[in-house]
Amino acid sequence: MNCWKVKKLQTQNFRNLKDCVFDFSPGINCILGRNGNGKTNLLEAVFYLTNKKSFRKNTDYSQMVNIEGENPEIIIKSVFENDEQLHSYSLRTSPTHEERFLNNKLEKSKLPSSSVFVNPFDSYHFHTSSTFRRHWVDTYISLGDSEYRKILNRFQKSIKFRNSVLSFGGKNITDQLKAIDEQISEYSYTLTKKRLEFLTSLNQFIGPTFKSIFSGEHQLEIISDSMFLHWDKKRIFDFYRHQEDLDTKSGITQVGIHRDDYIFNVDGLNAFEFCSLGQQKMAFLSLIFAYIELFRYKFNSYPIVLIDDVSGELDSQRWKNLIQYLQNKDFQVLITTANEIFGKELEKIPASRKFYIEHGTLINHG
Repeated sequence: MNCWKVKKLQTQNFRNLKDCVFDFSPGINCILGRNGNGKTNLLEAVFYLTNKKSFRKNTDYSQMVNIEGENPEIIIKSVFENDEQLHSYSLRTSPTHEERFLNNKLEKSKLPSSSVFVNPFDSYHFHTSSTFRRHWVDTYISLGDSEYRKILNRFQKSIKFRNSVLSFGGKNITDQLKAIDEQISEYSYTLTKKRLEFLTSLNQFIGPTFKSIFSGEHQLEIISDSMFLHWDKKRIFDFYRHQEDLDTKSGITQVGIHRDDYIFNVDGLNAFEFCSLGQQKMAFLSLIFAYIELFRYKFNSYPIVLIDDVSGELDSQRWKNLIQYLQNKDFQVLITTANEIFGKELEKIPASRKFYIEHGTLINHG
């Protein structure tokens, strides 16, 4: 299996992390320490290095750079291991430029590795916000499908341009909209098809993952709520043409795949409406780990798994189930906790490596 795992990591001027060298295990790495000391920042550094962006929303360079640093430049140095071969990988970024080097050579493309961030607090947003659900699906498809990401970007630009035409109006608006709608119908068809393929594949793993981690027998699935399912390009184009008068009056594109939604069902019932908060959280975590299995199935490689303090969301038995699940997998894990009880449980994991962080500094490891 072609898994890229981070072996060493060192940061300069990245949030509150000090100039420390983290020497990771290829298996489970336990990041321990009190809240606000930099555990999540360490996960963010790995995520930013592998995915070229932060997992935090609306985060730019000014928020990541350490304001106390003398040099206004973020540097992240690392060593990755792949098939027993070592690769140096470094990032140097400032407000005006960014450079990445693989084995001391300038690298323009993303590192042939990826990471997935598991945040239990996202469960609430996933179950309550259609915007969050759309963003979640788009993000996780894009992680493994560069074509989807490119087409999605084109679609979003086309919708933005269409809305500007609608708001401005004018005599030649019909001809303009017709040309735009030809593009939008093409993009909509392709994106809808890829979304459906993604959900179909994902649903194969959700149920078994839920049972494995949480000993649950429930039937889980995520389905698309889109009027464009199974429509061809012409039907989509005709729909937009018929919408012209209504969209012109409102000054905005009222219907389209940019407003699609997704329903998370548990035993055929909408999870948000019929499940407890605990069940919703367990279902959401199962969804994330199902994606990790799908990633491995599709690319014959696991992503690096970054888990940010799920201990507060799990009882002791489910926590033990999760640890057992992680031990049985071949992916690399960086998991944080501020809970001393669960921290002691993490310390018992054979062959795991422990890191204690205080005020952004690595004070101990083992």
